[in-house]
Amino acid sequence: MWQLQIWDWKYSTISSSILAALNGSALLVDFCFLGNNRLLVITDNLNLYSIENISQPPELLACFLMPISWDLQYLSPINDIGYGSQPHMQAQATMCTSDPTHRLICLTAFTRVGTQVFIISTRIFFDLNGVAAATPTPWQHWGPSNTRIIWHPFHFKIHINGNRVLHTLPLGARNLQFILNLLDFSPLAVTNRRGLGRVVKEPSTTYIGADGFGESLTTSLPYVEVVFSHRTFDCAGSLLRDMWIDKDGIYMLSGSGSTDRLEVIDVRSDLPSDVVSTS
Repeated sequence: MWQLQIWDWKYSTISSSILAALNGSALLVDFCFLGNNRLLVITDNLNLYSIENISQPPELLACFLMPISWDLQYLSPINDIGYGSQPHMQAQATMCTSDPTHRLICLTAFTRVGTQVFIISTRIFFDLNGVAAATPTPWQHWGPSNTRIIWHPFHFKIHINGNRVLHTLPLGARNLQFILNLLDFSPLAVTNRRGLGRVVKEPSTTYIGADGFGESLTTSLPYVEVVFSHRTFDCAGSLLRDMWIDKDGIYMLSGSGSTDRLEVIDVRSDLPSDVVSTS
């Protein structure tokens, strides 16, 4: 049995908003807030609840089926997806947005040979026309057009902020070296890429078997890709200790021996062409 209890700490010290269920498969249970009134509970599927009235138990709005039964873990973004939209932020012509209806969530599933990363647009959790709570929505009806799947070896790093995903991209078959890869999923970036990177709209196929083979999934959520081919990290020597991204910059903390170095790339303006590969 697992149980979640939701409080609105600003207005009350008690709550009757309790969600509980049997977990006979012993899968992990994770969750994230989508704005102030929706809760996504992550088991081997995605269950969306309304928590607008916390004096009552959460109301099931929809169940989105995943393509395979996995232990899914939610990767928290740098800033909470629960923050609501602000008018002054909406007015800014930026590629990042605080609107919970146009963000990303990132789910990871571990296999024997690496990690499957599901990058999912939150728009699917707000556009519920024709979706019935009592009838689970199959993966084929919602997943391919709202998702991208990335496979990584075990020692990968990934960071998410708004509509952007920063992750390490392995080089070569042995996965001992890697570079940084920036994916921007905002519609504004895809429409007005300003000469940065390349727009990816064509579908991509990933094999989701436990050994990296077997059943395949095709996903097609559009994005802009920027590959930082000028900077290479490896598992020894120049080690990437941590990395993160916000609306203004990319930050990389690397080390060699006893020396640490912080590198910053400004993403508020066009990136120099000599540090970006658009191939």
